[in-house]
Amino acid sequence: MSSILKLNRLIVMKAGQRAFDQKFHAGLNIIHGSNGSGKSSILDFIFFALGGNLTKWKPVAQRCDTVFAEVSANGTKLSLRRDVSTDSNRPMFIYFGGLQDGLEAAADGWQRYPYTRNDHSKTFSQVLFRALGLPEIPGDEGSNITMHQILRLMYVDQTTPFQRIFRSEDFDPRDTREAVSELLCGIGNNQLYSKRIALRENRKIESDLNTKLTNLLRATANLGENFNEGAFETERSNLSQRRAMLQKEIEDLHGADIDSSQIAKSAESERRKLYDKITKERDRLVGIEREIASLDFEISDSDQFVKHLEQLLKEFDRTAATYMAIGEVPFELCPACLQPLTDTSDHQCHLCKEELPKEDKDTKLFELRMDIEGQISESLRLQEKRMDKLSTLKKEATRLKTSMSRQMKQFDEVRNASVDGRTALISDKSREIGKIDSRLDELSKLSNLRQQINEVKEAKENASSAVERLRNEIEALELARDKRRRQVKTRISEQTKRVLEMDLEEHNDFEELEKFDFSFEDDWFAINGDPNITTSASGMVVVKNSLFIGLLLSSLQDLQMRYPRMLLLDNVEDKGMVGDRVRNFQKVIADLMDEESEPHQIILTTSTLNPELERQDYIVGPEYTKENRTLNIQTSASRS
Repeated sequence: MSSILKLNRLIVMKAGQRAFDQKFHAGLNIIHGSNGSGKSSILDFIFFALGGNLTKWKPVAQRCDTVFAEVSANGTKLSLRRDVSTDSNRPMFIYFGGLQDGLEAAADGWQRYPYTRNDHSKTFSQVLFRALGLPEIPGDEGSNITMHQILRLMYVDQTTPFQRIFRSEDFDPRDTREAVSELLCGIGNNQLYSKRIALRENRKIESDLNTKLTNLLRATANLGENFNEGAFETERSNLSQRRAMLQKEIEDLHGADIDSSQIAKSAESERRKLYDKITKERDRLVGIEREIASLDFEISDSDQFVKHLEQLLKEFDRTAATYMAIGEVPFELCPACLQPLTDTSDHQCHLCKEELPKEDKDTKLFELRMDIEGQISESLRLQEKRMDKLSTLKKEATRLKTSMSRQMKQFDEVRNASVDGRTALISDKSREIGKIDSRLDELSKLSNLRQQINEVKEAKENASSAVERLRNEIEALELARDKRRRQVKTRISEQTKRVLEMDLEEHNDFEELEKFDFSFEDDWFAINGDPNITTSASGMVVVKNSLFIGLLLSSLQDLQMRYPRMLLLDNVEDKGMVGDRVRNFQKVIADLMDEESEPHQIILTTSTLNPELERQDYIVGPEYTKENRTLNIQTSASRS
C-alpha cells in the first residue's frame, strides 16, 4: 500500500497574529524571493509541524509561538499544532478534521500526543504512521522509528553537508538509517517489522528476568545447603512432629492435678491480646475478600469489553475492505417513509443531503478507528494492573487465613485452660508452639521463594528460546528481502540517472555517466564508483537533489514503496550554482513531475525563479523580499 502525505495549509502564529498563512496544492509548490527573505524558515516550520525534532531556529522564526498545519494522509484530513521551542521532543496536538474547523473549535477536539512513547498514550508518530499506513518498526535503543526520522529522508536542507543523503543530526546510528530506508522503500514486509519488535521485547523480557533471577539468587546465597529442596521438607516434618507432641502435652495438662497459682491476670491479658489480633486480621481479611470479589467482577467485565472492542475493530476493518471493493451502496427508498429518494451529488449524503466530502468520511473513520484502538490499549493496561493487584490481594488473603488459623488454635488452648497452676505450663508450651509456627511460616515463605526462583528460571528459558527462534525467523526473512532491495536500488539509480542526464551539458561536471550508486544506511552516493564525484560543489548539489527526485519518481511507479510522496527542497541552487543551471533544473523537476499521474507534492524554495514556472499552479504566496519577508513580524524598530 502506498503512503501519500500532502500539506494543504500552513499557519505560523506570533502573539496571536498570523505571521504566515498560505495554502499549498498537489504537485510542485514554489516559494520564491530574494536571499534572506525567510524562505528556509518556512520549510523548517513545515518539517517541525509534520513531526520533525527542531531546536535550532533562525532568529526571526524563534520569535514565533505556534505552527499549525493541515495535512491529508492517505485521504485522511488531519490538523496539527506544535508550539515553537528550543526544547527537544515537543508534543503535538492533533485535530481530526480540517484546520478551519480546528481553529474555530479552539481547544475543543484537539488531542495532545507526546513525542516519546509511554504507557498511557500513543505518540503522534504512531497516529501519523497509522494514517499513512506505515507499520511501526524498531529503531535504536528500544525506541520505534518516528516521523522525525522519516522526514530526514524527505527534507533537503541547507545545513546538511551536500555529501550526505539524510538530514544531519548529532546522533545518527547506521541501524536507524537502514530501518528508515527499508521502511520507505518497501524492503521487507510487516511480518519482518513485527518480528523485529517482538525480538526487541523478548530481549527486554529476557534481560529483566535475568536481573530478577540474579537478585533472587543473591538474596538466598547465604542460606547455602539450607535452601536445598530436601532441607525444607525435613525441617518442616521435624517441626510438625514437635508441634504435635507439644499439643498432646497441653491436652494432657488439662486433666492433670496441678497446684493453682496466682496468674489469672497474665492469662486474661494473653487471651485479650490474641482476641484483638484475631479481630484485626479478620476485619482485614473481610476487606480484602471484598476487594477480590470486586476485582474479579471488574476483570471479567473488562475482558468482555475488550473482546467486544476487538470484534468491533474486526468488523470495522471488514466493512472498510468491503467499501473499498464495492463502493457505497445507496438506499433507493427512504427507510422512514419508503418513498423513492431523489438523486444527490457525489459529495452529499443520499439520505439527509448534507455535504460530506470523501476526505471528511476518511477522517471520521480514521478518528473512530484510533479511538477504538486507544480504548483497547488503555483497557489492556488497566487490566494488567488489576491482575497484578488481584494476585497481591490473594497472597495476602492466604497469609491472613494461615495466621488466623494458627492464632485461633492458640486462643482456644488458652481459653479452655483453667486459670490455675497449669496455666504457666500451658503458656510455656503454647509459646514454643508459637515459635514453631513462626518458623513454619518462614519455611513456607522460603519454599515460595524457591518456587518463584524456579518460575523465573523457566520464564527466562522460555524468553531465551523465543529470542533464538525470532532471530532465526528474522534471518530467513532478511535473506528473502535481498532481491527486493536490489530491485528498488536499481530503480532509484535509473531514475536518478534520468534526472542527471537532463542537466545542462555546458555545466555537466562528469564526462560520462555510466553508473549511479548510493547507500542509504552508510549515507553516501557515487557516480561511476567515485563517492567524491567532482571538485564542483554545485555539481554535488545537483546530484544530491537528483537522487531525491529519483527517489520520489520511483515511489510513484513502485506501489510497494511507502515513501510519502512529498519532498521539501531548500538546496537546489546552493554552493554557487549559476542561474541558467538553476532555472533548467527547476524546469526539469516541473516537466518530470507533470508527466506523473500519481499524487505527489514537492515544496521548493528559490531565489532564481525560472520565468516559465511563474504560474498560479506552481507559485505559493507573493515574491518575498527582505522588506516583505515570509514571516510578517513587526520589530520594535519598524513599529517606531
